[in-house]
Amino acid sequence: MAVKGLDHVNILTEDLAATIAFYDGALGMKAGRSPAEQHGYQGTWLYDETGHPGVHVVVKGTLANYGTDHRVGEPTGAVHHVAFRCEGFREAQDRIAALGMTMRVNDGIAGLRQIMLTDPNGITIELNYPAG
Repeated sequence: MAVKGLDHVNILTEDLAATIAFYDGALGMKAGRSPAEQHGYQGTWLYDETGHPGVHVVVKGTLANYGTDHRVGEPTGAVHHVAFRCEGFREAQDRIAALGMTMRVNDGIAGLRQIMLTDPNGITIELNYPAG
């Protein structure tokens, strides 16, 4: 067995519209239908430019017992942040600034340039760009 990469991150939300707006506005991810809808989930999958649904979003409380033990915006255990490998550092900075979002920039850590954001659900999002 060999792990080939991270398939997706699942986010529990109480504000689907704000979550979609964040990931579309800041990251350019596009909302699409979730196949889980046929099982009673409400939410969306967010697709990157390659068509991969890397972020799954589920509206809390839309399916019995799913996420009832979690509070949106509070820690979910040991997960500290979610990181995305990206291109276009300067364009991302400009895009995020134009949206009026707060960001922190780390320049040159471990050969990376990074932009740190917080999504509407309290999740730290790390955008990683190759330095240089």
